[in-house]
Amino acid sequence: MELRASEWIIVAYFAYLAGAAAVAPRVGPGQRRRVIGTAIAVVTVVLAIAALDPPAMLWRDWMPHVYIVVGYRLPALLVSGTRHAFERRLMTLDRHWLVTTIGARAPRPLIELLELAYLCCYPIVPVGFACLYFGGFSAESDRFWTAVLVAVFGCYGMLPWLPTRPPRAIEISPARSSELMRPVNLRVLDLASHQLNTFPSGHAAASLATALAVGAHLPLAGVLLALLAVAIAIGSVVGRYHYAADALAGAALALLGFVISRFV
Repeated sequence: MELRASEWIIVAYFAYLAGAAAVAPRVGPGQRRRVIGTAIAVVTVVLAIAALDPPAMLWRDWMPHVYIVVGYRLPALLVSGTRHAFERRLMTLDRHWLVTTIGARAPRPLIELLELAYLCCYPIVPVGFACLYFGGFSAESDRFWTAVLVAVFGCYGMLPWLPTRPPRAIEISPARSSELMRPVNLRVLDLASHQLNTFPSGHAAASLATALAVGAHLPLAGVLLALLAVAIAIGSVVGRYHYAADALAGAALALLGFVISRFV
């Protein structure tokens, strides 16, 4: 059995979460056991799938979608409060960069488009992978996942140490009204989110890493995905789902993940 580079990243990340659960302060024993147990289960599944015969290759290629979802939710169990001082620094940067002013003055059609773009942060990874996989580059699965997993796990893994609330939850003045798409986004977040802000932004990181990984082999698709990734990052900030520093740090992690994937 030989693990892929992306599978080593998965094993390392969940081992890190298990270690974090053992030392994280003010975390209940039930939460610790849940994090450690889930981490062990994920690592076991990764090793079991890697040990199967080649007919399991389809599972091996597509299972990282599941690991990302689990890897997103698990660190939230290690959070017992948020860092208000860090939130204030992030908010100060937003004001300094005129983010709130730009969002308040943007025309409503643009706000709607940015909210729609933000909603696309959920399907962009599977859509990008499908483009690569069915576009004749299924052999590049490991490179793709290396880029994306370095980016997203780098974001999610910081949550226990830098937990913050999203700006929409603490600002007195709400974001510019969006009558169509914002209620949809808020409903999706109510159902799927742990209601904590990740610094760096996992949405910005995953979107840009996907665009870069796909664009390395399918330039047109990569350009389209990159434009969408930029719109997702802007929409996340203007809609006050993330701070501007979140998006910039997420983009930096995406670039790092893509560079690392080139060595696979």
